[in-house]
Amino acid sequence: MNAMQHAHTGRIWSPGFMRQVPWGAFICIAAFMICCIGIGVTLASSQGKAVASWPTESHPFSVSVLLSLLVSIANVCLAGALGKAYEIAWWLKAIHGSDLRRLKYNLNVQSNYAVFFSRAFTLNRFTIAAFVALAVSVLDGPLIQKASTIDSKTSGPFASNVTATILDGFLPVDYSGYGVGPDLLSPGFSNVSLQYNNRDPIKMAIDGCDNANTTCTLDFPGLGFDINCTETTVAYNFGNLVSGSTKNNNVTTFQVTTAYGQNQNLAEFIAIRTSATYKPDAACKGDLVKRTCSLHLSTVKYPLTVVGGVATLGAWDEKRNDTIAWASINSTQAYGTLFTGSFAAGGFQTMLGGIYLALNNLYAGNANLRIATMTETPYVLAATGNSASNYLTSDLSTYSNCTMTWSDPTADYVNTARELMLRSVVSYASQNPKKTSATQLVAQRTTVAATYESAYKFLAAAMASMALEMLLIMFLLYGWQHLGRHVSLDAFEIARAMGAPLLQHGSSNTEIDESLVPIERTKLKYGEILPSQPPQQYGNSMADNNLYPGSASQDTNNSPVQMEQTAFGIKTGYAMVNVNDEQQPLVRRLGLVEAERSGRIEHGVLY
Repeated sequence: MNAMQHAHTGRIWSPGFMRQVPWGAFICIAAFMICCIGIGVTLASSQGKAVASWPTESHPFSVSVLLSLLVSIANVCLAGALGKAYEIAWWLKAIHGSDLRRLKYNLNVQSNYAVFFSRAFTLNRFTIAAFVALAVSVLDGPLIQKASTIDSKTSGPFASNVTATILDGFLPVDYSGYGVGPDLLSPGFSNVSLQYNNRDPIKMAIDGCDNANTTCTLDFPGLGFDINCTETTVAYNFGNLVSGSTKNNNVTTFQVTTAYGQNQNLAEFIAIRTSATYKPDAACKGDLVKRTCSLHLSTVKYPLTVVGGVATLGAWDEKRNDTIAWASINSTQAYGTLFTGSFAAGGFQTMLGGIYLALNNLYAGNANLRIATMTETPYVLAATGNSASNYLTSDLSTYSNCTMTWSDPTADYVNTARELMLRSVVSYASQNPKKTSATQLVAQRTTVAATYESAYKFLAAAMASMALEMLLIMFLLYGWQHLGRHVSLDAFEIARAMGAPLLQHGSSNTEIDESLVPIERTKLKYGEILPSQPPQQYGNSMADNNLYPGSASQDTNNSPVQMEQTAFGIKTGYAMVNVNDEQQPLVRRLGLVEAERSGRIEHGVLY
C-alpha cells in the first residue's frame, strides 16, 4: 500500500521540444523586440521635427524621456529572458554533470559580479553572458541618448499676416514738453526718455510675432518724422587766423544745434530742425561739412524687427522714403494740436517740445580752435557738450592742433529722434487702448525652432550590443527540450535538489512552489539542530540506522538527527554511537529546521 501511495505522489520526467518551451523567456524576447522597434520608430519620426510639436502640437513629449523609458523596458526584458536562460543552462549543466565548485560559480555569476575576481573564475558561457549583460546595461542607455540630439532649424522668411495695435491720430497736444523753452519734460514722455537712456526693450504686442523663436520683419505705420537733409560746405583756413584780433581768430570745427518753435512761429512747432557742422579732414585748410535736416511731423513706416514681442527699430536709410503722409497743420490748427497754453502767461505745453529738449540735451555741442599768444600749444581749444567728445575721431596727440577731426552725428541724431517718437507712440497706445485700432499687416516671418536630430550610428551601436546579448540568451536557452519539467534557480529548489530533508515531501519532479504547499505554514528557525529522539546505542550496521559519524541522519519523519563531533576532551552532552566497533560522538550542527527542533546557539561551542 505504501508503495502504491509513493507511486501516486511521483511525476513523470517529460522532456520534449514543445512541452518544455520557456514561454516566459520568449515573451520577454518579443517585448524586447517591440521596444527596439519603438526606439527606431521614435528616432525616425522625430527627425527634423520641432521639439515643441512632437509628436503633436497639443501633446508634445520629450524624445529623450521616451527613449530612456523604452531602453529601460528593453533592459528589463533582456534581464528576464537572461534569467530564464540561466535557469535552463544551469540545470542542463547539472544533468550532464559538473563539479560542485563549477555549479556554485555558474549559479553566482549571474547576479554577483564580484566572482569575476574570485579564485573560482572560469571563462565559460555563463561568464560571457554575465559580462555582456553588464556591459549592455551600462552602455545602451547613453548610446540611445546620443542617438537623438536637439539642434536649431531655421525656416523662412515667408509672408504672413499679423495683427498690430496702431495709434489713431496724433499724440496729445501736451504730450512731451512744458514751458516756452521748453523747460521740463512731461511725466509721460520723461518715462519714455528714461527708457531710451536705459536702453530698455521696446515691447510691442504683435499677434504672430510674440514667440521667442519667431522673427518678424515688417513696416509698422505710426506717427513719426519725415526726414529731409541737405548738405553744404564751409571753407576754413587756419593760416588766415589773425593773432589778437577780435575777428577771424578762431575756427569752429564741430557744432550741433537743434531748433524748435523758433521766434514762436506757429509753423515751427510742427518740425524739429538740426544742423551739424564738422571737420572731417586733418588738413589745416579745407572745407567743413554742414548738414541741415528737418524732422517734420508725419505718418511714417518704421522698419521693425520683432522677436518675442520685443521690437528693434532699423537704422535710418537716407535713400529710403518711409513717409506715408505729410502732416499739414496751418497756424490756425497749431493751437490745440501742436501746443496749448500761453507764451506769456505760462502753462505752455507742446506735443514735440519734450522730444526737442531730449535731443538737444543729448547732441548739442560745439568745438572751436582759436589762435593766441603765450601758449604751449598751437591753438586754444574750447569745447562744450558731450557730442564734441563723442564724435571726435582724433587721437590725443592732435588735441589743440588744426589736424583735429570729427565725424558726422546726423545719422545718430535722426535715429534717436525716430526711436523716441516710436517709443512715445507705443507707450501712449498701450496706456490708452481706446485710441487705438487693430490693423492687419504683412510681415516676413522667420522661425528658429529647436528640432530633433537623429544619429543612427549610435542607434546601430546600441542595437548591436543588445543583439549580441540576445544571441547569448538564445545560446543558453538551447537544449530546453532535454528537461523533463519547468525548472528554476529558486534557492529552495536548489536545496531540494541537493537533498535538504525538509524539502523531500512529495514528488521531486514538481515545481518548487507546488512542492512547498504542504509545508509552507511550517515555522522554521535557524539554530542548533536538536535530535528528534533520545540518542541510543546502535549496532555495527550503519546502513540499518542511517547514521554517519560527522553528518546528518534522518528519522522516520524525514527529519534530520544531527551528530556532534568532539575532540580533545570537549564535552558534547550526547551519547556515543557504535560505528565499526568504535565509539563516535554525535555532531552538533546549525541549520534552518522546524522551530521545535531548533535550539539556542551557544557561545563558545564548536558547530
